[in-house]
This record gives sequence, C-alpha cells and structure tokens, in this order.
Amino acid sequence: MEKSEDSAVIGPVASQAGWLNPANLMTLLRAVLAPPIILVLVYKPSHWSFVAGMIFVVDALTDKADGYYARRYDAVTRIGEFLDPLADKLLMIPVMLTLSFVKVGGQVLLPLWVTVIVIARELLISSFRLIGARKGISFPASWSGKIKMFSQVIVVGVILFFPSSANELAVRILVYLMAAITVYSGIDYLFRARREIFKPSGKSESSRDAGTSEA
Repeated sequence: MEKSEDSAVIGPVASQAGWLNPANLMTLLRAVLAPPIILVLVYKPSHWSFVAGMIFVVDALTDKADGYYARRYDAVTRIGEFLDPLADKLLMIPVMLTLSFVKVGGQVLLPLWVTVIVIARELLISSFRLIGARKGISFPASWSGKIKMFSQVIVVGVILFFPSSANELAVRILVYLMAAITVYSGIDYLFRARREIFKPSGKSESSRDAGTSEA
C-alpha cells in the first residue's frame, strides 16, 4: 500500500522532533487525565460520576488516537512504545483502586480482589518488558493484551456512568469476565516471555516488530 502525501510529509517531521510528536502527547494526556477522574469520584461519586465517565471516555479515545496517528504518519518511537502501556497503567490502576474504595449505596463500586488481580498482572508484564529491554528485545502487546484493555475500559466505563448499578448481576458478570480475561492475558504473556525473552537463543523474530503497545 502506498503512503499518502500527508504521511510522507508528517512522518519525517515527527521523526525529526524525536519523542515530542502528537502521538506521544496524546499518550501523556491519557496519564494526566487520571487524577481529575479520581478527584471527582472521591468528592461526590453518586452525583458527579457521569463527569468522571466523560473524562474517562476522552482518555480511552486517546488510546486509539495515538496508535492511529503513530502508524498513519510513521511516528512510532521507542519512547512511545514505552509510554503507551505505562500511560494505560497510570490511568487504569489508580481509577480502579479508587473504585475499590469509593462506596455508593453502602457498597464499593469494584471488588478489591479484582483490582489486585489487575495490579499483579501489570507488575508481571512490566517486569517482562524491563528484562526484555535489557536484552534489546521489544515486547509489544498481543491480541490478549488488547482484549484485556478493552474489557477493562468497558467495565470501568459502565461503573462510572451507572454507579448505582455496580452491584447488579449484569454488571458483576462483566466484572468477573474482565477478571478472567486479565488472568488469561497474564498467562498468555508468561508463555510469550518464555519463548521470546528467556529462550537461550537470544532475540525472537517478533522482537523487531514495530507498533504501539496497548497493554
């Protein structure tokens, strides 16, 4: 497929600018918008959760927009590959922790054990990425990581927009499904790390793949 003229023009500009390009700025914005969501939830969760939900939707859209821009205009950078999953964690983990302690109707909005599973999985994958980076091996997101992120966005979004229904059966099923996907994703990455990072032969073929991560 031939690249568009816009891609040919903007791509070199993004490369010359180093990490400071629109894709990475959108990634940073995703992390910066997490504190306002938390403040809204802590202040008046039952009245202002809709506002928190709207901010969260904007955050979720930047997750897609930065990846699209980076691929479209050849603006993929090493620091962008590092920042993208980090921004996801800086958004999801603090917000989910807040939901695990904020109560509406006498009950927390998200079970703490679910948040613990999410944190444990993220710590595991982050350790793999650090080890891979030391060996010069990239460890981009797999399809399971992307589905995991999508399921977490859906669950958090539903709870933010409808906090009073957080303990209803339908929402609980979504929460348990998200937790199961998170566990599966962690196991999938564990086997990937064994093949790609910890194998004696060195670098894997997939370590050279370019692209933004969404885990």
